[in-house]
Amino acid sequence: MNTLEVQAVVKRFGNMLALDHLSLTLADEDFLTLLGPSNSGKSTLFQLIAGLDHPDTGRLYWNAIDMTDRHSALRNVALVSQKYGLMSQLNVYDNVDQALRFRRLSKKERQQRVLSALELLQLQPLQKSSLKTLSGGELQRVAIARAMVRDADIYLFDEPTTQLDPHARYRVQQAMLLVHRIKSSISMYATQSPADAFAMGGRIAIINQGRIEQIGTADSLLSRPANLFVAQLLNQPLLNQLSATLQTTEDGYIVRSGELRLVLNASWRAALSPSGPQTQLILGIRSGKIMFEWTLKSINTTNYILLKAYVLGIELLMGHWTVQLNIGHKVTLMAELKDIQQPTLQIGSYITIGLDPADIYLFDPHTTTLISPQL
Repeated sequence: MNTLEVQAVVKRFGNMLALDHLSLTLADEDFLTLLGPSNSGKSTLFQLIAGLDHPDTGRLYWNAIDMTDRHSALRNVALVSQKYGLMSQLNVYDNVDQALRFRRLSKKERQQRVLSALELLQLQPLQKSSLKTLSGGELQRVAIARAMVRDADIYLFDEPTTQLDPHARYRVQQAMLLVHRIKSSISMYATQSPADAFAMGGRIAIINQGRIEQIGTADSLLSRPANLFVAQLLNQPLLNQLSATLQTTEDGYIVRSGELRLVLNASWRAALSPSGPQTQLILGIRSGKIMFEWTLKSINTTNYILLKAYVLGIELLMGHWTVQLNIGHKVTLMAELKDIQQPTLQIGSYITIGLDPADIYLFDPHTTTLISPQL
């Protein structure tokens, strides 16, 4: 089995620390999505793996062999970026064929590889087309076909869907997954979009300021984010953050924020025992997990926190309709509205909302790490 190990790499550009002792291990058939904001270190990491740059400190290993200083031409790595990397003077077929130019292959085998890649990526009808006539999504699929014919050990997809419309983005994502399934290689996909990361399946690595914050599946990251940054990044368009007070009781704890009252049992004692009375916490509440009264009628709300909320307004935020709610004591929540035509919702009215305690995050206000009960 092939393995890639990135070991405590550091990379600086002047005073900017791009990678901060970053470590990562991948094996055959791993598809890892690298999710993080702009300038978090995604592209820099890919450049190091591809051999287009070198770390200041730290090492990279392929099958336990040090490849840190190995020339890019001696690494079997295919890199696809949003800049395409295609030759405008060549047509689609010749651009894909160019990737095999220096390979010791017969003309027939080269042709078979190119035509196979074009067919798999639904580009065969465009093989004689000029690049000038192609859409952004088609150009990106040509770039992926060019990488696909190489039979690389590692495929790196560096934000190839950033500038694409939803339909083109979907087709490019499917093309990346197709390459991964056929090649059974190590694949990495960098993106700034949580939605794109979730769509790819597999594991997701959250990167921030050159460090890996957390690695896991979408479900595991959403249910137990390592810290406030991870929760904010994954819960778009927004994560409600409320200041809360922790009070100790005989049976456990009570967390209060406005009219919101969250009861915690003794299983939280180990996580909260260092805290004194009246300790401050940060509550994280996902906007999409706030239930409106018409939804509550159809579910079991035995364990739910039910609140009266005043509707302050309705607005479009990052493509989502959201409702601004006041739950008392100047505490405001933003809730995602899935049905804008709901007739019972009016600005200036009071409604009942429900929260499942299992969907509420608790964070340490000093370290911003997640506080979890002992399982």
